[in-house]
Amino acid sequence: MTAYLLLGARCVLAAVFAVSALAKFRAPRDFASALRAMAVVPERLTGVTVVAVPVAELGLGLLVWAPKPIATWAFALAGGLIALFAAVLVSVLRRGLDVSCSCFGASGVPVNRAHVVRNLVLLAIAGTGLAASAATGSDGLAVAGVALALLVAAFASILIIATDTLVELFSTAR
Repeated sequence: MTAYLLLGARCVLAAVFAVSALAKFRAPRDFASALRAMAVVPERLTGVTVVAVPVAELGLGLLVWAPKPIATWAFALAGGLIALFAAVLVSVLRRGLDVSCSCFGASGVPVNRAHVVRNLVLLAIAGTGLAASAATGSDGLAVAGVALALLVAAFASILIIATDTLVELFSTAR
């Protein structure tokens, strides 16, 4: 069972981090603007942060696929990064700022509780991956189990990445 949880956690984190990083690389100005509007890093560090965050996301998305000791550390670091992202979003909400997150590219949806929930879900997935990575031996994987793990991971990844779209859809459908 833990091997399937590990596979699912690897897939979700790799997909979510890859999409997030690529969106930031494609639109660095949007990401920099969001950082400035959130006022979470000093202005002089904005340029470094615009590069460092997507590099960290891509690196961790790849490292969760590494062998056991490296993957375990990658899940722990991914959890730390996600917790940092959640703290930033909570800070933005507490200060009442009307700013979009640019987590997955330019967005017109202001930071809201759904973004925090998304990060808590990702944090739980990173924690699951950490626990599964630390516990997993060399169990074999059955084709049906792999297919199910990949299907669940794909669905979860799409929901996580589409948070802004879903929030916009359900907030205007009233």
